[in-house]
Amino acid sequence: MTKRETMLLWLMGAAVLAGAGLYGLTGKGKSVGLSAPGKAVEATLAAGQALVKAVKDAGVSDIQAHVATMALRPWEPGLFYDKALEFQTEGPKSESLPAYTGFVEVGSLRLAIIDGYEYREGDELETGGYLVEEIRPDQVTLKGLDKDNKAVRLPYQDPSFFTQ
Repeated sequence: MTKRETMLLWLMGAAVLAGAGLYGLTGKGKSVGLSAPGKAVEATLAAGQALVKAVKDAGVSDIQAHVATMALRPWEPGLFYDKALEFQTEGPKSESLPAYTGFVEVGSLRLAIIDGYEYREGDELETGGYLVEEIRPDQVTLKGLDKDNKAVRLPYQDPSFFTQ
């Protein structure tokens, strides 16, 4: 068994023990939050500290011991997104070109990944308005479906460009 598996088993065991302890502290059918919040928090904290000690005693690396210790720290108050979501009404959309970010060739089958979707030659884009005319490793040629039938060439873009 690897150290990681051992650590996960210790964590699961501690969670079961903490749950059983909390159940025993509050009694059947009572809520932990209403009956004894101070005792429940203290019991959980003690179980967590015992778990961290057990993890460190298991001979894990410094990084793994640090991660276990950090699990006991209190969370930042603004950790989660708590602002109201704002929805925009449909307005004029900007004409932006899709992004060609992937190419796959298996035998005679060629696939292009455009805006996260896979397309073959002759497929219509999910967003509409274009038909995939030609797929090459360095570019994809799209044919417009409007009355102009204008062709658009999309150069290959490395997907890591979007995550920088």
